[in-house]
Amino acid sequence: MTYIGRFAPSPSGRLHFGSVVAAVGSYLRAKSQDGKWLIRIEDLDTPRCPIGTAEIILQELDALGLKSDGEILIQSQRKKIYEKALNTLLDEKQAFFCTCTRAELSQRPCSCYLDAKSNFPHASVRFKPLNGYKPSFHDELKGDIKVNLPDKFITLKRSDGIIAYNLACVIDDALCHVTEIVRGSDLIDVTPIQISLFNALHYKVPYFLHLPLALEQNGSKLSKQNHAKAIFDVLTVQEILIAVLQFLGQNTNQLNKSMDVNSILSFAVENFRLDKIPAASSVVPDNLF
Repeated sequence: MTYIGRFAPSPSGRLHFGSVVAAVGSYLRAKSQDGKWLIRIEDLDTPRCPIGTAEIILQELDALGLKSDGEILIQSQRKKIYEKALNTLLDEKQAFFCTCTRAELSQRPCSCYLDAKSNFPHASVRFKPLNGYKPSFHDELKGDIKVNLPDKFITLKRSDGIIAYNLACVIDDALCHVTEIVRGSDLIDVTPIQISLFNALHYKVPYFLHLPLALEQNGSKLSKQNHAKAIFDVLTVQEILIAVLQFLGQNTNQLNKSMDVNSILSFAVENFRLDKIPAASSVVPDNLF
């Protein structure tokens, strides 16, 4: 079976060091196994995605030598696909319309799933796994993982009509035949949710590999929400790649910033070692955040 990996940034801001770690890590994992690497733009939460940011991200990935081996998927153009899957889950009674507000759910459990009514104006749609969640899964880097399960019901479509991350992510990974999901460790807790959705939609469950997070001095992860610096404003393309490879524990002894991008990537792919990637997240230098 051909290995297929992917990188799926949200265009809420430009690439920072942490997002490039996920991009390069997933790329090396795929290419070291003679596999394919895909790019997907997760722009369904349109209020959080400034116009033009997706194009900038794609330009930055291209500058790093990270090119998709297939069509670049834009989630905002795939809403009909998600709605079809959502209707399947509703028909199979694994999803239900919910009119509870966040304030109400903080005070009591949701009971909307007990109501036989169909649609409600401005209702969200939530997921009700028939067989519950399994809190454990195997991570190809960290080994067996057990997480604290989230709320009993997971939102699939928000009351404002936006398809939720977990549903769109699972559908796209399945339809693109992604064999392994390589991403940051901040998404470990949603993995059991997504495995449940893969099963509910009768999709094959891929393997999972969660990379270490790049942290600030205070222990917070580098993120757009925490106003992490755009990495292209801090380092050259060569410096970015070498810094990411060092963060991932890879051999950089023969690399320098005068080399061209393709030479750096070729060396990195040829010498990629999964067992050298640290399982734990770590703080990065001040100039990177």
